Amino acid sequence: MLTDDQFDRTQRLALRLTGIQLFERHREFLERRSRRLGMDDSAEFEALLQAAEAGDQRAGRQLIGLFTTNFTGFFRHAWHFQLAAEHALRTVDRGGEACLWSAAAATGEEPYSLAMALIEVFQRDDPPASILATDVDAEALAVARKGEYEDRTLRSPIDGDRESCGLSTDQAFRFFTRRNGSCWSVNPAVRRLVEFREINLAEVPWPVEGRFDVIFCRNVLMYLEGGRRVEILERLASLVVPDGLLMLDPTEYPKRAEKWFSVVASGVYTRRREPGHGAARLHSQGLNL
Repeated sequence: MLTDDQFDRTQRLALRLTGIQLFERHREFLERRSRRLGMDDSAEFEALLQAAEAGDQRAGRQLIGLFTTNFTGFFRHAWHFQLAAEHALRTVDRGGEACLWSAAAATGEEPYSLAMALIEVFQRDDPPASILATDVDAEALAVARKGEYEDRTLRSPIDGDRESCGLSTDQAFRFFTRRNGSCWSVNPAVRRLVEFREINLAEVPWPVEGRFDVIFCRNVLMYLEGGRRVEILERLASLVVPDGLLMLDPTEYPKRAEKWFSVVASGVYTRRREPGHGAARLHSQGLNL
């Protein structure tokens, strides 16, 4: 459906708007997404593309929704949430409130999983913690804010992803209310911990305040152009408190970020206080990594 010219222009827009680098292998993916949205020929895609190129924000958001991947699930890489919640508990024990950020929240499964982990680790429905949940895709955030999910989303692993275990039956009934048929709604105690906000990580500045004890930025860096990866990692480093945690997808490795972060476990990094200090501190706190 897409002409070579349209795909070339989409590649340039993707890089400019989000820092995402599209390759030829993404063409079929874009075409499938476009057809699902009712754009059945290149003329309809051309109209969207021209509007986005002209600076139409609505068209730009729609185009971003076509090439961003909302690959997520509840408690995906479950140990990340356990480590994050335990770190938040230690932060609160030292005084103050724990601040966490899910920087690619997609349709909400990640920040809601984090909220559930906090409630479980703190053993209270109102832990002194807050979660900022952001994404570039406004439509995905609308799903997240609604907080309603099908039964298969709650209980099933992501296809082909053995590291995603979904929710246990106990968690489903504790943190959700069954609605019509197979639909479940996130309970108020979980919702209260999460604030959703639209943020494009490729834009400067990021409208976030303060610094964070834990930042999740998973399944993001792998899609970015190399220079943008380093830039975003540096900006993330400026927002993580010393010895705070950065969670990436286990397949992502910040090769040029060693001066800011130390490796703790698969996909888990700690903000360096000084060279070699962070990882040792986490190990000394008794984490089973």
